Amino acid sequence: MNTMVVVTQAESATALVRWAARLAIMRGETLTVLCCLLGEPILPVEPVSAEHPEGTEELLQVASEAVSEVQDMEVPLFIMRHPTPAGAIIDVIQDKEIELLCVGMDFTLPRDAMINKLGRRLLRFAPCKMFVLDPGDQDGSRCESILLPMGLHLGDFALRTAASLAEKLDCTLTPFEVGSYFGTDSREVAHHSLLSKLKEAGIEASKWIKPMVTLTGETWKSVVDKSRYSDIMLTEATAIRNMRKFRAEEIKQLGPETSRVAIGVVRRWTLKHKPSWLGIVTTHVFSWLPTLEATDRIDLFDRLQVGARWDIDFIMMICLSTAIASLGLIQNSTAVVIGAMVVAPLMTPLIGAGLALVQGNTIFFRDSIKAMAFGIGAALLISLFIGFLTPMEQLTPELLARGGPTIIDLGVAFLSGVAAAYAVARPSLLGALAGVAIAAALVPPLATVGISLTAAEWKVSEGAAILLATNLVAIILGAAFIYRRLGIQGSRSGGRLPVWGRRTVLLLCLLAVTLTAPLGYRLANQLREGQIRPYTLPVSQSVGQAIKERVHQEYGVTLIAASRFGMKSDIDVRIVLSAAKPVSVNLISDLKKLVNQEMEEDVNVAVDVLKEAGVKKMKF
Repeated sequence: MNTMVVVTQAESATALVRWAARLAIMRGETLTVLCCLLGEPILPVEPVSAEHPEGTEELLQVASEAVSEVQDMEVPLFIMRHPTPAGAIIDVIQDKEIELLCVGMDFTLPRDAMINKLGRRLLRFAPCKMFVLDPGDQDGSRCESILLPMGLHLGDFALRTAASLAEKLDCTLTPFEVGSYFGTDSREVAHHSLLSKLKEAGIEASKWIKPMVTLTGETWKSVVDKSRYSDIMLTEATAIRNMRKFRAEEIKQLGPETSRVAIGVVRRWTLKHKPSWLGIVTTHVFSWLPTLEATDRIDLFDRLQVGARWDIDFIMMICLSTAIASLGLIQNSTAVVIGAMVVAPLMTPLIGAGLALVQGNTIFFRDSIKAMAFGIGAALLISLFIGFLTPMEQLTPELLARGGPTIIDLGVAFLSGVAAAYAVARPSLLGALAGVAIAAALVPPLATVGISLTAAEWKVSEGAAILLATNLVAIILGAAFIYRRLGIQGSRSGGRLPVWGRRTVLLLCLLAVTLTAPLGYRLANQLREGQIRPYTLPVSQSVGQAIKERVHQEYGVTLIAASRFGMKSDIDVRIVLSAAKPVSVNLISDLKKLVNQEMEEDVNVAVDVLKEAGVKKMKF
């Protein structure tokens, strides 16, 4: 493994070579120094010889002197010239199999300065880990104190790199947290937050690592003040845009004559294929998301593999959740249905399938699909059995609601897949999984399919099946999408998915597009016809029979409807009659008594009588 440092300015060459040498020694690698000249004529990469191009004397002399300081290591020195050298440097990285590239930047200069343009371009495209150094006014000779500002969205890679540096170089690392004062517990809260961040990265306080907090609430002012006592401030590439702000605050607070601290920016790298324009856009849009390290990816795989396995635990939970959901739907109890959503284990194999897709893991994908398919089959049998055993006059609103999916449900399912996958990947968010399971209902529509089939309600069963398919497809796609953005790469060819993975993603996308047709139609139909959930519900068989028997005793009176209200209302039961003449007060009184007797509670009953007007004959 090799480390290479690219120097473009004599002023920063010494500091760059010294820091690159430290990193190479720490990593047990060789070191190569490339003196890069900006401009014409183009000079290909070649070893430095006695005869070197005119105008390179100062840069080569400074670089040679810095190289001579490196002990116990032979450091080859190369030279090149190019007006836009990033492409040529990337070729050298690939030819020499460089693992770590060190380059310089100057955050006091404009963004379009040549040194900054080169640094940003290499940060974007260089196929290796990177260390960007703005040496400030330091020459890199001393490394006794490293400052690690925790408020700049540091990832695990920066934390672990800083910890390794501190241990190998036997210097002090200060993870620095800026909190705010809100009472006597302020310092303890800030200190606990700092230790939690370090623990997540697998770092604990030691003789090299000295965590520190301040309660000023002013991040930049506190970091600048603390940096005065440090040899270098280390951060990650995600915070590089803030470094110009740091330099401006440094000059504002300390004055232009004060010595500037060195800034080191580290960037991890995973092998990736040549990005498309869409990939570049999505990478920039989601660059703020944390990237999972190798240990995090392994832990994630272990958690999902256990939960996505078809075993006795999975069978018990899918059967119990389906039974609970079926009874809750028949009972029209929203609370019971929500409980079934939380208990259901189907979400885990769906998220596992999404992870397996981006990993290119054929076996794990097959096991996840197997668990999902067997779970759906078992749940369908349970719901059919309960549907046959439980008599219903008509489907409840909870069942009807699952039979009318719209295109909005597709968006809900996709976002639920994203949320669930992200929560599983971040152990601190595992408590949010219950809420995600409620948002993306999987078992209730599955139970609705079985119950509706037993009641011969074909349209509701079809709608519930479409809702289930929508949830399955969208959740897998959502999980795969977020895991890709979290830096999980699969396959032997780097970031590119294997053929079966690409075909599977394409198939899922085609299914999602196909489902938009019935979902969009149902949404348009719902907007045209109104909400599918009924405002009123039928009374029970015993109440209905008692009302019919009493009405039949009255000559000329017909029962039109007897219903109860499913929503909160001043009237509990409404009876609608039709008569050619006014009905007796006794009939109305008897009907109210009968309803209260049959329902065995005091309910408010309203009796409406419609007068039969007849139909007038017209001559044409």
